[in-house]
Amino acid sequence: MQQKPVLHEARQLKRLNAATRRQSHMYKWIALVAALDALLVFYYDRDMRNVSFSTLVALVCGYLWIRDRNKARGYRREYDDKYGNSRHE
Repeated sequence: MQQKPVLHEARQLKRLNAATRRQSHMYKWIALVAALDALLVFYYDRDMRNVSFSTLVALVCGYLWIRDRNKARGYRREYDDKYGNSRHE
């Protein structure tokens, strides 16, 4: 029985970085749209259920965006430190 080849660590770090950045980018746009929706509903409708829901979605997605952005930066830093593509010098 043959084992499947394991991804090289550098490729794995790059894939993690790319996947995390894609997810973070999606969270950013959802947070932006939810924040704009909350502002528009607040100024034009004043329905507090809709305002609170949009605000909550914007806050949660904003938190997830920042968290995943920091994860992606960590993966990139780890890749740079291990494989010599340092941009920090």
